[in-house]
Amino acid sequence: RCAHCALSALLFHPPTRTRLVALLPKMFSKAGEYPRTTALVGGGFAVAAAYCAYKYLNNEERISSESDKTRNESVLRFAPMNSPKGKKIEVTGLKQRRASTGGTLLSSRQKKMKDLPDDFFEVSGEGEGKDGEEGTRGGNQMLEPILKTKILKLDHVRDYIPNLKWRPNRFKRSMAFRLDKETAKGRIYGSYTPDSDVVLFDIVRGKKSKPEAMAFRRAGARSEICWDAAKVCACIVTCGGLCPGLNVVINEIVEVLYYEYGVDNIYGIKGGYRGLLDKGYGFERLTPESVMGINTKGGTILWSSRGGISPNSSEEEFRKIFKRLESVGCNMLYIIGGDGTHRGAYRLYEHAKKHRKKIAIAGIPKTIDNDMGVIDSSFGFNTAVEQATKAIFSAVTEATCNKPNGVGIVKLMGRHAGYIACHATLASRQVDMCLINEDPFLENNGPDALAKYIEQSVAAKGHAVIVVAEGAGSRFLESLRESSEDQKDASGNKALGSPCEFIIQHLKGHFKKKGKEVVIKYHDPSYMIRSVPANASDNVLCVVLAQNAVHGAMAGYTGFTSGIVNNRSVMIPMPVIMATSPSFLNPKGRTWSRVLAATQQPVSKGLHTS
Repeated sequence: RCAHCALSALLFHPPTRTRLVALLPKMFSKAGEYPRTTALVGGGFAVAAAYCAYKYLNNEERISSESDKTRNESVLRFAPMNSPKGKKIEVTGLKQRRASTGGTLLSSRQKKMKDLPDDFFEVSGEGEGKDGEEGTRGGNQMLEPILKTKILKLDHVRDYIPNLKWRPNRFKRSMAFRLDKETAKGRIYGSYTPDSDVVLFDIVRGKKSKPEAMAFRRAGARSEICWDAAKVCACIVTCGGLCPGLNVVINEIVEVLYYEYGVDNIYGIKGGYRGLLDKGYGFERLTPESVMGINTKGGTILWSSRGGISPNSSEEEFRKIFKRLESVGCNMLYIIGGDGTHRGAYRLYEHAKKHRKKIAIAGIPKTIDNDMGVIDSSFGFNTAVEQATKAIFSAVTEATCNKPNGVGIVKLMGRHAGYIACHATLASRQVDMCLINEDPFLENNGPDALAKYIEQSVAAKGHAVIVVAEGAGSRFLESLRESSEDQKDASGNKALGSPCEFIIQHLKGHFKKKGKEVVIKYHDPSYMIRSVPANASDNVLCVVLAQNAVHGAMAGYTGFTSGIVNNRSVMIPMPVIMATSPSFLNPKGRTWSRVLAATQQPVSKGLHTS
C-alpha cells in the first residue's frame, strides 16, 4: 500500500511528489530503524522512475518523428550545468530531451506563415500575361532556384591561437537564464544560435537572378565560448563624431558582459583612438552601477575624437597601442564608430593576427548619415531624422510668418549621402526643394533654375522651404574655387564648401533683379541633431547590436562588426564593411523618386529614367 501511494503521488500529484523528494534524504538516513517501509517506498520510486522513463522514450520517438515532418515546434533551448559538451536540452513544457544538434527557432509569424494552405500561393511558372507575354502579376515566370550559398567568411581567434579551449556557455548572473529544477519551468530566455544559421543577403529573387546567393552568419549567443570569464578584460572605445545612442551601446555592452557572462573587468577608453596613444586620456572602470541611467543622456561618457589611427599610422604606433591595451590586460576590444573607425579597427585586428595577440576585436557600426554599406540602418539615424523634421517644421513656421516672400533654408548632415535630408523631407511633407550630393542639380541645371523654381513656389503659396544636405552641390562649388588645393579635416575627410551660403546669396540676387524683397531664415540644427539622446526605436537597435557584438566576441569571433541585414542580426566581416562603405543614395532609386513626388521639384537633367 505504501509503494502504491508513493507511485500515485509521483505520477499524478506534483505537490506531493515535491515533498516526497525532499523527504528522501531523511527517510533513507533512518533506513535501519524502518527497513520494511524504506524498501516499499524505495520500490515505489523505482517503479515510478521506470514508468516515467518509458513515457519519456515514447514521447522522444513521437517528437522526433514529428520534427522530421515540421519545424513548427515551440522549443526553448538551454544548457544546464551538468549537460555534456556539445549537447543541449530541449524543453517543451515539462518534457525534456537531449539533442546533439540545435535547430533554428521560428518566430510566431514564421510559424503561422508556414502553416498557410497551398491555395494561398501562386505556382511559379504557371499563368500567362497578355498574348502569351509576361504580365504585370509575373505570369509565366519561373524563379531561378538558389543552388549555391556563398557564406562570407568570419575570422576566429582560434585561427591563429589554436590552443584556446572551448567551454560551455553558462549564463552567470542574469535571472532570465535560470531554470527551476523542480518543475523544469522558469524564466528561460531565447536559445543558442547554431553556427549553421545564415541570413541571405540576396532576398529579392527574379527570373534572371543568379543561382547563387550571398549569406552572413547569424548573430546570437553560441552554446560554447572560448573565453574564461574570470580572465576576460574588455575595453570599449567610441570614435568619430557624436551620434544618438552611443551611451546606450556602452550601457548594454557592460550589462551583457557582467550579467550574462560574468565578466568583472570592463574598462572604457577615454577620447576615442587618441586615448589608445595619449596617456592623458586614460581608462575608466565600468560597472553596471556606473553606467546606470546613461542611456537617457546624449553624447558619450567616454568622450570621442577624430583621428588617432589613420592609413598612414606606423607599425610602431600599433605596438604602442597594444602595449597600452596589455597594461590593463585587455583581451577583448569593442570599437564603436563609422567607416573610418572600422578601417582603423581592421588594422588593429591585422596587427593582432600577425603578432598572435590573444584579443578579440568587435565593431558596432555608428554613422548618423547612415552611409555604411551592407547594413539596413545605423543606430542614431532614426533619431536624427526625427530631430531634422522638427527643424523643418520650425523653418516652415519662420517662412510662413515672415513677409514678404519668406524662404526657410535648413542645412542637414550628409557629406556624401543624403539619407537624413531625404527621409526628413518625406516625414515633413512641407519641403519645396531638397538638395543632396547624389543628385547633381546645381551642376546640371544651374543655380538659376533653383532660384526660378523657388520664386514660383513663393508666388503660389507665399513661402518656400529648402532642405540642403551639407555635401549638396560639392562639385559645383569646387568649380567656383580659385584654389585647387584640397583641405581636409582631422579624420582625413575633404573639407566642403558651404552650399547654403551660396544659395542664400544667389536667391537674394535673383529676387533683387526681379525687384522683389525676400526674407530668408537659415536653420543649421547639425549639433542639436547628433547630441540628443536616442529615441525609442534607436534604443532598441542599440541594445540588439551591443548584445550580438558581445555574443560574437565571447564565442571567439574577431574582426567583425554587429549589424542588421534584411532585418536580421548578423556578424559582418570588417573587410566587407570597408569594401562597401561609404554607401550612397541612388538618384534613380525609389527613395529619391518619392522625394521628387513629395516636393514636385524639377528633375536634374540627365537623371530621367525610361
